[in-house]
Amino acid sequence: MQPDILRIVVTAVLAVLLAQQAARAGGGTRRRLAFAAGALAFALFTVANLLPLLAVSVPWLVLALTGLGLALVLVSVLALLAAYRGGEMAPQVREARELLEMERKRREQRDEKEGQGSEHSGG
Repeated sequence: MQPDILRIVVTAVLAVLLAQQAARAGGGTRRRLAFAAGALAFALFTVANLLPLLAVSVPWLVLALTGLGLALVLVSVLALLAAYRGGEMAPQVREARELLEMERKRREQRDEKEGQGSEHSGG
């Protein structure tokens, strides 16, 4: 029973988080479509996982909900790719690149400091 409840909680939380992202995205954008489709997909996964817990034994319904959820995940990924290619995600991509560059510089500085420390102690 424990894994079933955990699965329900995780899919429900993901649905809520994706719905929040959809609400933040600009209206009529592909990003909004991507997040909304993802939120709906995880909501369907949550319902599909809830049915056996509620003693609803309709296998075709669980299969249909899961299949529709998977189709919506595909729609979500394709919409996100279209948003990326269409330039809608330029600020997020720029921010991610800046964060990666900062992390790379931090790592190089740390490696330099470690290298200097070993040179002095190796004597």
